Amino acid sequence: MGAFMAFWKEGEEKEKAIESALESFTFLEKQIQGKKFFSGDDNIGYLDLVMGWIPLWLNVMEEVGGMKLDDPQKFPSLHEWAQNINEIPLIKDCLPPRDELVNYFNFAVNYNRSMAAAKQ
Repeated sequence: MGAFMAFWKEGEEKEKAIESALESFTFLEKQIQGKKFFSGDDNIGYLDLVMGWIPLWLNVMEEVGGMKLDDPQKFPSLHEWAQNINEIPLIKDCLPPRDELVNYFNFAVNYNRSMAAAKQ
């Protein structure tokens, strides 16, 4: 949840969400070390599918939210996993165009921030 919160929050709330996201990525990095996929073999498993949003969506959320979470130096195994999962034809063919995600997330950020401002 930290990554989702960090991309549209501001100030101290954003910093806390980034810290939470980095803790989660540290945990995931330990789980994937030495493996191609979370399943532990050359086949994707349930956790690979659950975490499959990371390779495309995280990069877009970083751009829109003005933050950096994906660090190949800090999370090399997670970064390699992201590249592996994006090379699976079934997944690759189902990913939405990046520019559409950027537009969607820009709209979502602006909407959520305007709603939060209206409540104040």
